[in-house]
Amino acid sequence: MPPEPEHNVQRLRPRGEDLELVVGRGGSALAAPDRGATAWLVLKGHVRVQAQEGDFLLGPREWIVLGPGSSPLALAGPGGVLLGAFLGAEERAGLLPGRGRLERGERALALRLWLAHGGHAGDAALVRGFLASLQAEISAGAARCPGHSQRRKRQVLLRMQRARLCLEGHAGGGLLIADLARRVNFSPWYFSKVFHALYGIAPQQYAARARLERASRLLATTSLPITEVSAACGFDNPCSFARAFRARYGMSASEHRVRGLR
Repeated sequence: MPPEPEHNVQRLRPRGEDLELVVGRGGSALAAPDRGATAWLVLKGHVRVQAQEGDFLLGPREWIVLGPGSSPLALAGPGGVLLGAFLGAEERAGLLPGRGRLERGERALALRLWLAHGGHAGDAALVRGFLASLQAEISAGAARCPGHSQRRKRQVLLRMQRARLCLEGHAGGGLLIADLARRVNFSPWYFSKVFHALYGIAPQQYAARARLERASRLLATTSLPITEVSAACGFDNPCSFARAFRARYGMSASEHRVRGLR
C-alpha cells in the first residue's frame, strides 16, 4: 500500500506564477496535476514513477519530464530526496518528454533553486531556464527530424520523445512497435525510419536495451530473485535472459547484483 501522498512533502509556489514546486523526501508519494508538463529530479535514493507512458525506475541524479495527461505518481524510496515541478498549461510547448541525468554540480544548483529565499519558492524564470537547459541535447534532435519548418521538426521530435518514453516505460514487454507507431500517427515503416535517424538505433533494438537496463536497476535496487527479474523484464525464460544480460554487461546477473551491493 503506497504511503500517504502528503507525507514528507513540502510545497512551494511562486506568487502569481502558474508553477508549483515540491520537495519530497523518503517515503513520500507525489501526484501531479494533468494540466501541464511535470518534471521530476531525483537528488538522492531511488524513485519509482508511474504514468500513462509506463513505469520508470529512477536513480540518484536522474530526471524525467512528462507531458500533459500523463497522470504521474512518484514514489520516493527510503532516504530519497525528490524535486518536482508542475508547470501550467501555457508551458506545454516549453519542455519535451524525456529522461536524462544531472551533471556534476547541477544537483546542488537544483536544490538551491527550489529552496531559495529562506524556504520560499525561488524565481520561477530561473527554474524554467534550468529545466530547459537539462534538455539541450534532446532539443538539438529537432535538426535530425523531417519537416520543412522548425515548428514541424519540433512537433515530430515531441511525438518521437513520447514514443521513446513509452518504450522505456514498458520495458517489461507488451508494447508492439506497430501499436506505438499508431499512437504517434505514423506508419510502422516511417516511425522506424525516423526513430533510427533521430536516435541512431532501431526501435526494436532500443526496446531490447531498455529491458536489460530495467533488469540492471531491479537487480541493484530490489531483492527479487533473478528469475522474477527476468520475467518482469519481458523475457520468456531465464536462459535467454542470462545470455542477453551477459552480452550487454559482460557478466552474469548474479555478479552484477553483488557489484551493485559493494
